[in-house]
Amino acid sequence: MMRTLVLISFAVILGINAPLAERITLESYASNLDSISIALLPLKNSGETAVTKNEPWKVLAADLEFSGRVNVLRVLKADPAELAKSNVPLYIDGEYEVFGKYVRVEFTLRDAKTSDALLEKKYEGEMGQTGMMAHRFADMLVSTLFGDKGIFESRMLFVKDEGAREKDIMIMDWDGENMHQLIAAATVNIFPVFVDSTMFLWTSFIRGHPSIYKATFGGKGGALMNNRFVESSPAYSPITGKVVFTSSRDGTMEIYTCDLDGTDVKRLTKTKAINTSPCWSPNGYQIAFTSDRVGGPRIFIMDADGSSVHQLTFEGGYQDSPAWSPKGDRIAYQCLTNGKFEIWTAKTDGSGVFQVTSCPGENEYPAWAADGMHIVFSSKRGPKSDLYAAKSDGTRLIRLTSTGTAKMPDWSNF
Repeated sequence: MMRTLVLISFAVILGINAPLAERITLESYASNLDSISIALLPLKNSGETAVTKNEPWKVLAADLEFSGRVNVLRVLKADPAELAKSNVPLYIDGEYEVFGKYVRVEFTLRDAKTSDALLEKKYEGEMGQTGMMAHRFADMLVSTLFGDKGIFESRMLFVKDEGAREKDIMIMDWDGENMHQLIAAATVNIFPVFVDSTMFLWTSFIRGHPSIYKATFGGKGGALMNNRFVESSPAYSPITGKVVFTSSRDGTMEIYTCDLDGTDVKRLTKTKAINTSPCWSPNGYQIAFTSDRVGGPRIFIMDADGSSVHQLTFEGGYQDSPAWSPKGDRIAYQCLTNGKFEIWTAKTDGSGVFQVTSCPGENEYPAWAADGMHIVFSSKRGPKSDLYAAKSDGTRLIRLTSTGTAKMPDWSNF
């Protein structure tokens, strides 16, 4: 009997036990390159029933194109001469077969000149998981060819804005598929963030004022701390095991940390300004946050104990929602630019300021993918807000949702 998305076989010529010469054969295509061209054929249907939704070769093509490192050439057949003319050294073909509610999918990466198989992977699972099978193969290709972690099996949390009094927490695959609701209380729920693959945090008004909650993806959860103060904007560091958040418990909006069970609360900032939107550096040593201590809101950085506070950049107007790159090299944020918010990034020393977005609407709430190369953000165009993603240089911009109600995304690192 078929199981849910089960690995059936893993035949990789570039494998851990493969001869060194064979490993070099595949690595030589892309190990020293920033990008590579790959031709992609539609998968052959070996059965009688066709896959009509989330066709795996189309999902795979979209993943590889969005990576920005693979130039995908869609072809109907692998003609070595034509591929050579186009400087395409590799191609992918394969087949699939439907068995009732289940499907088996096979991908094969081949040498365009000889048609020799370089990488093969087979999956079996439910019909609704063909997209995830393609995501998994895309991640394997990125890892094999470039040595980087793939992002295509990752997920996103976000807020579904149903109006001023109701905002729900949602989760979806990175490309907008398999969207479903996690928190549906008839109140305002905002700022969702991943803790890990089992748990998330968010801010809820279920008690009438903002409080921080945690829950597992299985549904178990509750308040992180039970008090009468305004507490919001949580972020978790897997390195320190600490939650950083904003609280009014000492009279003004300041930055604090605590353990994941709500204990060991420590105050980091001590000003009369409003301090909010904290986020951890990937090594857990520093925290970026928003403060209006210099007049308008600006992005600041401090050490994890609250010391060594300094302003990130001095360009632009109103700044908010800092997000630290997983590579630790840049911070993304929203900045008021020509009368509306755009997404910017800067190096952690404040240099290298770069405008990522230049598109319609208010572009806000950036979050990084685990590869440190892609950013998701919400874009409000008129009354509607949806999620978009792009490379951090602003290219490969794609729309992820079309509900008109999506905002405040967080991108998982798993």
